[in-house]
Amino acid sequence: MYLNGFGFSGYRSFVEGLSKISPLQKVNLIIGKNNVGKSNIVNFLNEQYPYFLSKIGNQRQFERQEQGVPFKSIDQPISNKPIIHKIAFPILSTEIDSFINGKLSNETTHRRHRELAKKLLESEVFKDKKGDLWFVYKANSHTAQFTLDVDIEAILPVLEQHEWQQLWGALTNQWQGDLRAHWIPQTLEALSYAPASSPKVEVIPAIRKVGNAGSEASDFSGEGIIERLAKIQNPPLTEQEEKQKFLAINSFVQEVLENKSAMIEIPYERDMILIHMDGKTLPLESLGTGVHEVVILASAATLLDETIICVEEPELHLHPLLQRKLLKYLSESTTNQYFFTTHSAHLLDAVESEIFHVVQVDGASQVNAISSTKEKSGICHDLGYKASDILQANCIIWVEGPSDRIYLNYWIRAKNSKLIEGVHYSIMFFGGRLFSHLSAQDSDEIEDKINDFISVRNLNRHTVIMFDSDKESPRARINSTKQRLKNEFNDGSGFAWVTKGREVENYLNVDLVEKSVKAVHPSAQGLIAKGDWENLLKYTKQNSRTERTASKVKVARHYTEHNTVDFNVLDLNTCANKLCEFIISANGNEI
Repeated sequence: MYLNGFGFSGYRSFVEGLSKISPLQKVNLIIGKNNVGKSNIVNFLNEQYPYFLSKIGNQRQFERQEQGVPFKSIDQPISNKPIIHKIAFPILSTEIDSFINGKLSNETTHRRHRELAKKLLESEVFKDKKGDLWFVYKANSHTAQFTLDVDIEAILPVLEQHEWQQLWGALTNQWQGDLRAHWIPQTLEALSYAPASSPKVEVIPAIRKVGNAGSEASDFSGEGIIERLAKIQNPPLTEQEEKQKFLAINSFVQEVLENKSAMIEIPYERDMILIHMDGKTLPLESLGTGVHEVVILASAATLLDETIICVEEPELHLHPLLQRKLLKYLSESTTNQYFFTTHSAHLLDAVESEIFHVVQVDGASQVNAISSTKEKSGICHDLGYKASDILQANCIIWVEGPSDRIYLNYWIRAKNSKLIEGVHYSIMFFGGRLFSHLSAQDSDEIEDKINDFISVRNLNRHTVIMFDSDKESPRARINSTKQRLKNEFNDGSGFAWVTKGREVENYLNVDLVEKSVKAVHPSAQGLIAKGDWENLLKYTKQNSRTERTASKVKVARHYTEHNTVDFNVLDLNTCANKLCEFIISANGNEI
């Protein structure tokens, strides 16, 4: 069972104010400095969430007695003010209508009743700025019963008195009663939400190590992993589907080691994990601590099904590439929901995820949901990362102007939809007179300092440049500046893409270019000339010999939005393939 979100306060460093961990995805990152309270979120979810949930409503009395009281003195926040314990659960904006329909599904209810329920729930008492509904329960003591945190006097004006009575009657099948004593409190109780049960939660601590032979497993920190792997390596006849988990783990090990011959095996003695690779057999521990770590985590995540797995500091002993490979495997090849407490910025864009930034203000923890690039940058600053640590974008493509960027993204998406601008590569402009001031040499290699060349390699080592040849015939030559840049870029880790025709537009279907020009400029009669060495943006106006030049950006947008890519033009297919392969290589071949 996945969680959409939860909120809480009155626990350890989370003293006052409801901290919302929502919305949640399959992978969720809890990121922040050391000792700001990241682990307290995981501890609350694992220990207090089911306990607090069991104390909502009289119907949970039996469950509460069976569970006991996990709330200890260490869990009590330090504050001079009276402590209010809270737990909260959201209904996401996309689920509000179905939630209301579930509450008012009787044949006797009418659309009017559902409208009243929606009016009530979408009031500021329940609805937050994102449009989600939050049901908050509170208690003055962790041993007391939790009740819905709503002020009756504050919510009373949301509905008219007769509307309260109508909605109350539809929900409870009762009549008469009193506004404050019955209609409002019983309507709120009937419409309130709390999960029917707690999810299964497993915490994997930061200290992880493969246990000794015969060790028993009380958690998934590595103790007992050999026994667990042995059981799915050779499962009984009735449990052959477990073998698929073993094969999935083995496939991940092959990816980590970048060796398709790698095979894991638990020997008869069950005293170690063996790796067969390139005709050799080695114990897992001989391959380094990083491989050791990812095998423990991947095994735990594969052995568990439909579980909320909380991993403390998954980046320990892992190279950034291994970190991203691990998260990609967990996201794509397992059935669990994940919470990672971390202070590694390398995980921020590893997979699609929700990010929660934990900070401390006056000794109390606060949580902020992160969505924008600006906020992600703020996290990196908070964690002490500098631009030189992160090395900015993994690959930079220099182009003359915005229309070139539109076409490049158009071609890259058609070749490999997994390549994302801003994550795997960035595009920068050099337009106009700046062109003659660029250099692909390192600053200490540039001989002519007087020219004040800008070394693009100081910005990124993985660099490509694309520019028009501007040639008017196949025998013409590119100018000296372009020839210099072509040689410099081809001599480094990147390359120069010089258009085979005159300009980038010559890679397009000329008839479709003309169609786009007419769509963008309705007064256009047609293109002046067509061909590989012609300017395809020049046109004549209707009933006139006047020549005009079409808007490069507007034509580019129209063309790419209304036409599919045809790579069978000049050298477009070869260059697009080379560019995509270069981007993948610059990202460590992990895409």
